[in-house]
Amino acid sequence: MKTFSFSMRATFSSTVTAIFFLLCSSSGYASDIVVWAVADRPTSYILEGQDKGRGVVDEVYSIFHENLNDYDHKTKDMNFARILVQMEHGKNLCACGFKKPEREKVGYFSIPAIIALPFSVVAKKGRLNEIYGNTKSISLKNLFENINLEGGVTKKRSYGDITMLIDEYEKKGNLYVQSSTHNLMKMLIANRLDYAIEIPSFAKYIAKQLRSEEIIESYAIEENKNKVLVAHIFCTKNEWGHAIIKRIDNILRKERNSSGYIEILERWYDEKGRRIIREYYNTNFLKSEH
Repeated sequence: MKTFSFSMRATFSSTVTAIFFLLCSSSGYASDIVVWAVADRPTSYILEGQDKGRGVVDEVYSIFHENLNDYDHKTKDMNFARILVQMEHGKNLCACGFKKPEREKVGYFSIPAIIALPFSVVAKKGRLNEIYGNTKSISLKNLFENINLEGGVTKKRSYGDITMLIDEYEKKGNLYVQSSTHNLMKMLIANRLDYAIEIPSFAKYIAKQLRSEEIIESYAIEENKNKVLVAHIFCTKNEWGHAIIKRIDNILRKERNSSGYIEILERWYDEKGRRIIREYYNTNFLKSEH
């Protein structure tokens, strides 16, 4: 009877142990799984529709999936506030974003992975050329002062370096305010606006949905401190994250030089935007380790 009880206890203990390890290995945060944070934010991520998976970050993530084939990979939709909380609590997680002090406290960052353009002036082709000539960039202040042009912005949006300027002229009544970028682009295409202030890749994506992709162009804004934005991959600041980032850096050093990689970075921009992206890519991006 004692032998039977011991056997039963041993079997029970083994079963509990097996269940424990099964649960751990199936968790989204197990050490052999990389959880990649995504968001509904075209054209960085495209989570549905005919272009699903063709966002810039989507495609870069796919490169890591292929090269980190000894890991399982899953994506999880979450905002940056949640990402930082998860990393702070030691959850094994990777994301794409800009370097910021609060993020560097909880994550290890890769070498540069993505080049993007900041907010730009978006217009129908040739509309602003009649006034400003064939230029790559426009002074936003001068544009807002032109009472013959009707411009538009999106309500309650953060525009980075140019937010204060936009707020000033919005209060003066020089700018039309819309509830969404989609509505803003519809007005632009219908000639009810002369220009809009928007992220050029997002504007082009919406124009594509409205079957007007080929009639839209963008101009860099002279008041923007940075002509391009550089994003990195960052993973939880622990031993696991350090190991993943080391491997990601090696993958990026190899893949960034490929023609396929620059195609991903340029995909959602017009010709003017592509020139800016490619110029930075050739002069800075390939050499940058920070």
